[in-house]
Amino acid sequence: MKVAVAIIIDEKQRILITQRPFHVAHGGFWEFPGGKLEPHESPEDALVREIREELGIIVNEYRFLGYVDYDYPDKHIQLIIFMVTRFTGNPLCQEGQLNMKWVKKEELNINDFPKANHAVFDLIDIPELQYQAL
Repeated sequence: MKVAVAIIIDEKQRILITQRPFHVAHGGFWEFPGGKLEPHESPEDALVREIREELGIIVNEYRFLGYVDYDYPDKHIQLIIFMVTRFTGNPLCQEGQLNMKWVKKEELNINDFPKANHAVFDLIDIPELQYQAL
């Protein structure tokens, strides 16, 4: 399964994370927003679509960061990671997320995230992770 994932940062260099609903796999864990690619959909198109559906914002600028592959006992996941540095709108939980919050990179706790997300933390530690003012 391929999943487009967004590391969304704001003007205060905070990262947006959302909390998964309890009735889904890894319920209650925090995650970086994103979602599954539809058949024949590019990762870039999935990124823009999923962020619009989940948070109600329009992605204006993004950059590819890398891939993370992870094997759960019942499935293989490939996360396709993007850094979103410009967006329009105010993010809101629109698809049943329990919560969302902006956090500094240093405030992220790897144990609050599903295991497939753990390697994403290595991609966040890049020096150019900065919001681009419009």
